[in-house]
Amino acid sequence: MKRIFILLIIVVDLMTGQNVQSQNQNRFPILRERIAQAKLREIRKNLKLDQATFEAFRPVYQKYEREISNLDFRKFARLINVEADSLTTEEADQLIVNQIETARKLISLREKYYKEFRAILSPQQIIKVYQTEAELRKKVMQELKRRINNR
Repeated sequence: MKRIFILLIIVVDLMTGQNVQSQNQNRFPILRERIAQAKLREIRKNLKLDQATFEAFRPVYQKYEREISNLDFRKFARLINVEADSLTTEEADQLIVNQIETARKLISLREKYYKEFRAILSPQQIIKVYQTEAELRKKVMQELKRRINNR
């Protein structure tokens, strides 16, 4: 479990880094794969999926993860962390438009994959998938904060 959190922390660090996102994806394919496998293990454990269901779910979830990882979530973080009064009207407008566009892409992906997930899982299980992802993100963020505070 500790290794899962460490791997997820590394990914969050990479995703929030200053490098271009596509470069990050090409630089650490083995790490990304290990993190994806760790997430799948957690999801399988939390949903108590049998082998057949898991084998059907895994490729769909992996495609979903790849598409989600292509979204630039730094735009969300920037909107929350920016000093609004320091922006020009044009910069503020562009920041909002960028965040809305990323949100639309995320919603579109969720709608697309809901149909695919629904062919394999119950709606309650799909909710658990999203909850498991949120719990893992929360744990990663807590670990990042702890590490930053211990520097």
